[in-house]
Amino acid sequence: MKEARFDRYILTLTLLLICIGIVAIYSASFIFAMTRKGTPNYFLWRQMLFATAGIAIIFIITKIKLDFISNKKFLTLIFLIQIFLLILVFFFPKINGAHRWIQVLGFSIQPSEFGKITAILITAFFLSKNQDKICDWNKTLFQIGIPLSIMIVLILIEKDFGMSLLIFGIVASMIYAAGIPFKKALLIAVPAVILAIALVVFEPYRLQRLTGNPESDPQHSGFQVRQSLIAVGSGGIAGKNLGGGIQKRLFLPLPHTDFIFANIGEEFGLVGSYLLIFLFLYLSYRGFRVALKIDNSYYSFIAFGITFWILLQALLHIAVNINLLPPKGMPLPFISYGGSSMISTCIGLGLLLNISREAG
Repeated sequence: MKEARFDRYILTLTLLLICIGIVAIYSASFIFAMTRKGTPNYFLWRQMLFATAGIAIIFIITKIKLDFISNKKFLTLIFLIQIFLLILVFFFPKINGAHRWIQVLGFSIQPSEFGKITAILITAFFLSKNQDKICDWNKTLFQIGIPLSIMIVLILIEKDFGMSLLIFGIVASMIYAAGIPFKKALLIAVPAVILAIALVVFEPYRLQRLTGNPESDPQHSGFQVRQSLIAVGSGGIAGKNLGGGIQKRLFLPLPHTDFIFANIGEEFGLVGSYLLIFLFLYLSYRGFRVALKIDNSYYSFIAFGITFWILLQALLHIAVNINLLPPKGMPLPFISYGGSSMISTCIGLGLLLNISREAG
């Protein structure tokens, strides 16, 4: 019997986005790298290393039988490792005022990036396990809520508010897709909104980001967003061509990570920006298609969660870059510089591709 193939559109789109990211990172970072690291290729070579490792992980995961992620003991082990790593970050020095990274052999690992995968697997497991008795939402929400609350609290203590919201959004979307009744949804949404408001109000810098006007303080709190808007706006329809951007020349902060979409907008214009958005939308379409096709509810929830995660994170990054949302460090999947982001996203895509084979 001929072995079913995984969705080649998903693989092609993933490899295309990774390649675009490598080119975009070099263009956005070579001046920053020269001034900070003494060589223009510093971020390029490291990202190529991350991309190579990520692609290898994708192909390894596609060759593994999916049964291994269905084992409760495996999921428990993954959760315990995740919690251990989230605690371990507090034993390493702060970077930019936050405990988020573990430094090993010249590289930084951000455990919260892998929390998205852990959250998706745990949520999918309990949603599928209780599918036959889904009316008992109290039990299901309790089983999902306890482990994920521990994770989110640790990430909040690390001062990564954006990651906490992202993980909550992914989990909430999966629970919504499972058909949670409106009243039960309110039991999740209302406390979450109250907590989010409290965390913003009692942290002045978060409140400033939310309520501040970039034009009222263009040299300080509004500097990042203002420079990002200048970059996007000056790109026009066709852009200034690869390498021709001005804002990356030490005007736009972190042009290779948090504001890489702005640099792409400046160099490739409206056409390039729309093309990139289209690639993410089409990748999401293929992912949701896999989630709908497969009969196994556990794999279906995983496929939905991974797809929604990539789409949501991409949209949040773009929204920040064009000032639709307050500034928050949110990498653009496959595009922004970063090893933890690349590896975690490739793990997710490997699982999605493997599930697509099962879907046929």
